[in-house]
Amino acid sequence: MFEKSHRIFFTCCLLSIAFFLSSCQSKAKQLLAKKWDCVKVENLARVNKKFLPPEDSLVTAKLENALQNLSWQFNADDTYQCSTGGIVTVQGMYQLSDDGKALFLTSAGNNSNNYIIVSLTELELVLKGQTTGVPVVLHFREH
Repeated sequence: MFEKSHRIFFTCCLLSIAFFLSSCQSKAKQLLAKKWDCVKVENLARVNKKFLPPEDSLVTAKLENALQNLSWQFNADDTYQCSTGGIVTVQGMYQLSDDGKALFLTSAGNNSNNYIIVSLTELELVLKGQTTGVPVVLHFREH
């Protein structure tokens, strides 16, 4: 009898943990599933901008401008579209980690990007990713 009650207790604990983790992901998915516009990009250039050659500085400025015209649409069916200036440039599937703190994107061409979700609210999405070894931070607001 004692063993049976331990198994029941253990099973209840596992189910509670699974429910908690799935509810975290569900809440994050509910908040994420909409269109987001990029409003700010951090850490796009090398840390010491004083010594950037002019051509690197121009490329960085163009890339930053392009990223700030970026919109991402996350759908409830786990698909996403990335657009620039209203033109869809990438589409694919997304997945959230069980705790809702990481976002995994896989494009239709099988390219993948992973982001840490720094902040996700009704109005704001902040993602931290890697590009050439530098952590880039993307700030989005609800469209």
